[in-house]
Amino acid sequence: MKKMVSVYNDADYLAIYKQKRKLWAIFCVITALYLIYCVAWLIFHISLPYKDPMQKLAQWMVFLATGLYVIFIFPYLAIKYSRVRRYYKLIGNLSSGLKNEEKNYYYCWEEKSLQKDNIDVIGCVFETWNKKKCEWMDREAYFDLEKPLPDFDSGDYVQYITQSNFIVQYRILQKQALEFEEVDEDGASIDEGKAENEGETGQPAPESESVEERATDEE
Repeated sequence: MKKMVSVYNDADYLAIYKQKRKLWAIFCVITALYLIYCVAWLIFHISLPYKDPMQKLAQWMVFLATGLYVIFIFPYLAIKYSRVRRYYKLIGNLSSGLKNEEKNYYYCWEEKSLQKDNIDVIGCVFETWNKKKCEWMDREAYFDLEKPLPDFDSGDYVQYITQSNFIVQYRILQKQALEFEEVDEDGASIDEGKAENEGETGQPAPESESVEERATDEE
């Protein structure tokens, strides 16, 4: 059986750590230059005679620099640096965060305008059989759009591990173990309880050993 494919590795952590440090260093340098600029004009202002016309120039130069600094710093910290910091935090939590392992049937990718923890993601929709309701239920996990998408085909039986609902590891246990029947014009949903290789309760019974065991338990 194939090994689990890890979405993130140590190189990702090191790269985002370096990027975070670089952005913080840029912020510190620009802030230091701004403070030096303001102090220089303050010293110039103090050195001028009382009510010297040049005092207005010193004041307006500081006002202008302050406005430019504020215009730069808020988007920089609130968008760019914050985004990298959250991504760094996400990868850092992968080693210590609570993880959840599941085995479900992949159905489709769901593209939408969505950000999870300020990170661009795509929805990975799985179908899981609900024994109590005797119907298929959607199970959506998130996948980082900055990573190459897994080679999933509709009906693949997939084992995957999520952390904060992000897929961090996965492997395909059986290719196209289940065939979903479309019921609407857009092909966006499945005919619940009807699929190729169904069991008596409407639950699929794929050929692989691990999938057969799961189907037997659910029946």
